[in-house]
This record gives sequence, structure tokens and C-alpha cells, in this order.
Amino acid sequence: MSVIAFPCPAPAKPRLRRIGRIVAIGSLVCVAGAVLAVPLLWSSDEVLRHWIATQSPLGARPFTLHAGTRFVGALISLIGLAPVLYALWQLSMLFSRFACGEVFVTENAWRIRRMGLALIVNAAISPLAQMLTTINLTRANEPGQLVVMFGIEQSQVLSVLSGLALVAFATVMADAVRLWHENSEII
Repeated sequence: MSVIAFPCPAPAKPRLRRIGRIVAIGSLVCVAGAVLAVPLLWSSDEVLRHWIATQSPLGARPFTLHAGTRFVGALISLIGLAPVLYALWQLSMLFSRFACGEVFVTENAWRIRRMGLALIVNAAISPLAQMLTTINLTRANEPGQLVVMFGIEQSQVLSVLSGLALVAFATVMADAVRLWHENSEII
């Protein structure tokens, strides 16, 4: 894939370089924090019970914790986090390019598109991960107490809309770069 830049990347201004570095590093810190949070969440009884009571659709319903439940729960959480981690990785790469002065290049448009698609995939995976988590936490309960919950939240709809907006923006940006390149070849 070729990279087309307006005429050639100029050295980044100090402010853009600083913002680019902060966002690039901050995104990587968020990736590391999210990956580390999963085993911490699933290994602590107190944290897990608080999370289930306040953040999970299970609320006060009975659930069972044991080593298998914890392992499967952590695995489901990591699978559910995968699109978010990918989007954060793309964000880090995008802003590191901004820090280098490469703003209007086709590769950045593709990164923005990939972030948008990751948000859409995240919105699709989230309800499934939530359903699998509730099944996992209640599968060892007494007969008749298995809980299956599937729901779509407002945040997931907003994630899809934001993803679509990023995909549209990336398409416009890629077309603008392509048109600029074509026009620059005309003498």
C-alpha cells in the first residue's frame, strides 16, 4: 500500500508533536491497563462480587464462582475486549504518525477506518459477551437458576453510530488525499 502525503510531511509543530505523543502513549497505557484488569477482576472475590452487583445484568441473582467460572469469564472478557484493544492500538499508531508530521496520508485514513470498524464489531460482540458471561456465572447454579440475558444498550448503539461516522470520515479523507495527489500531477 502506498502512502501519499501532502507534498511531503513537514516537521510536526511542537504542539502537534506533544499531543500526538500523549495520545499515542495514553492509548498504549489503556491497552495495558485493560489487559491487566481482566485477570485482576476475575481473581478477586470482592471486586468480582461488586462488579456483578453493580455492573452486570445479574444484579442480586444467584451465581457460582469457582476456578472454571473464573477462567472462562476471563477468556470471555478478553474476547469481548479485543475490538477495543485493536481500536486503541490503531489510535496509538495514528497519533504517533501525527507526532511525526504525517497527517493527511492514506495510511491514516485506513487507520481511522479500522478504528470505526472496530467500534462496530465491539457493539456486535458486547451483547454476546454479556450473555455468555451471565450463562457462565450461573451454569453451576441449582437446576432452574440458569440465567440467559441478552440486551442492547444505548452505548452500543452510539458505538455503531460513532464507528459509521469514522468509516465515513476515513472514506472522505482517503478520497481527498487521492484527489490532491491526482491534481498535483497536473502541470
